[in-house]
Amino acid sequence: MFTTPITDEISYGLLELNPDGTIQKINNEGKKLLIMAEGDSKYLFQRIKNNEIKTKLHECFMGKSSEFIVTIDTQPYFFLFHRTFIEQRLNKIHVYMFNVNHIQSSHEHNNWNNHLLSSIGEMAAGIAHEVRNPLTSVKGFLQLMEQNLNQEYIQIAQSELDRAIHTLNDLMSVSKPEFFQEKYTTFSICSEIESILLLFQNQLYHIELIKKFEHENAMIVGRKDQIKKALFNLIKNAIEAMPENGTLMIEQYENAHEIHLNISDSGIGIPKDKLRLLGTPFFTLKQDGKGMGLAQAFNALQNNHGKIRVTSEAGQGTTFFLSFAKTLQHTNSYTGGHSMIQTVDSKVALSQFLRDNLDFYTKEWIQYLYQNKSYLTTLMKENGILDEYEKDGNPIIKIVADSILDLKTEEIMEQAKERGLRGAKIDFPIHLSLEHFQSARGIIWNAIKAFYLESSNALNMEDFFKLERYVNDIIDLYIDSYTAYYVNYKDELLKSHRETVDELSVPIIPLADKVCILPVMGNVDTYRAKKIREKTLFRVKELKAQQLIIDISGVPFVDTAVINHLFKIVKGIKLLGCSTILTGISPEIADTMIELGIEIDNELKTRSDLHQALQDIQLFSIGK
Repeated sequence: MFTTPITDEISYGLLELNPDGTIQKINNEGKKLLIMAEGDSKYLFQRIKNNEIKTKLHECFMGKSSEFIVTIDTQPYFFLFHRTFIEQRLNKIHVYMFNVNHIQSSHEHNNWNNHLLSSIGEMAAGIAHEVRNPLTSVKGFLQLMEQNLNQEYIQIAQSELDRAIHTLNDLMSVSKPEFFQEKYTTFSICSEIESILLLFQNQLYHIELIKKFEHENAMIVGRKDQIKKALFNLIKNAIEAMPENGTLMIEQYENAHEIHLNISDSGIGIPKDKLRLLGTPFFTLKQDGKGMGLAQAFNALQNNHGKIRVTSEAGQGTTFFLSFAKTLQHTNSYTGGHSMIQTVDSKVALSQFLRDNLDFYTKEWIQYLYQNKSYLTTLMKENGILDEYEKDGNPIIKIVADSILDLKTEEIMEQAKERGLRGAKIDFPIHLSLEHFQSARGIIWNAIKAFYLESSNALNMEDFFKLERYVNDIIDLYIDSYTAYYVNYKDELLKSHRETVDELSVPIIPLADKVCILPVMGNVDTYRAKKIREKTLFRVKELKAQQLIIDISGVPFVDTAVINHLFKIVKGIKLLGCSTILTGISPEIADTMIELGIEIDNELKTRSDLHQALQDIQLFSIGK
């Protein structure tokens, strides 16, 4: 077991898991929050004592979420579920557990007063609206009065009004950062830094400038002018905060999902008790400052989905830590860490993601089946299907990965044929096959969701529905083909069995030279009656019979369509030169014959039973 460092006296739970859900390490706080005391199992879901946490963590394993909050002993705890990949394969899972109240208490000392900034922004909007208009009117009247009054006084008044209006415009830009509705663009953050530094070329002669750009082509998305103005203010403040011979350091680096920019100075620093006010309008440490520059910078960065954090020590300097989400194009060039995306094309990246994580999502799917469909896993285990999936991966995930770029219809159908025939041969129930296919569909969509979340990639609504139709069409093609081959095999097998049964169900037995008997037993439907007619005509011709006894005493019920087939047999036999004796007619069959208007003529002899028919054959010899 390991222990975790404690920062600001706030402890947190930490759990490390293998991809299959077995516990690798857990600290004391994690044990207290998560694990029941009794039990030797290393499998997480057999040790969790809180059912709500168990359910939420299961959703995380299934890719439905990556964080949640639960209440433990009246305290709210924030759970963060994080996957670590090595060479595109899932290596470890870490679960972090934080006390929300402790986080909030700690955050108050380092919160840059976003709520206060928002409130002041709203207030500023009101002030600007109420004050700027009358000031503008006053300035207009002063311009009209210039010809008759002291020019100097009027110029001073206009200058002061211009200053007031400029201040109010600054307030408006803080309260309405999207006032000018600048469009989002993709641009190089390092190139913009270079262009800003050119504006301070004279000041840079008196200080040392250190630039450390890890990737000079790093691209971010945002409102370029807003971000550039924010960076200008941060660099300007850093230069002004330093005496001569100070050091300005600008660093750029990145990880899998973000581009980071640090701006550090060795200036006078900011007292800790004032740090939380940084970025608030009118807060400044400069004698002639208004505090609007940093307020605008904070708003511009936050409204362009950037993150900003500040550390400072009085007399030692200040560092602004900025971070921006990567663009898709730049994510592909990242060489450190373990990025999920390998090409610009998101379909290529998604296909690779599914291949690389086949084992992980197969295990998640099997785990889901064990927990929710144990009857299915038992049957799959008995037939060797589950072992095959554990070894080679879920076939539907592989099919989607292989076909997401180019639909490989023939390969899909060939695989479906192989598995469909196998399922039919081992008599695996078709409804259970469909059930486990649909559960695999759910796992695939969990994987797709995880891909777009972890890659910081995005789809618009139209592209999402195109992807949804395309992926589901691939899965449906496999399922439909599997079902077709399964059912076709069963039909062929049933047909073969039925032909065998049909052959056995028309036993025409020779009794004497040119005399045969056909005992009909059991229920006779239209299909069987037709087969009896076909077989009987063929056998009568083959045996060169001249007289055939048809005994139907073993038939409990015959419908009207079957009666018609039986009398077609009689007519067909007559055409072949054979007469017929019908025995065993029940009252119900006789009644049906009367309803149909079937009359008994010389073509057909009837006897009450088989014994009487055999006696007739013994009394009269054939061929005389």
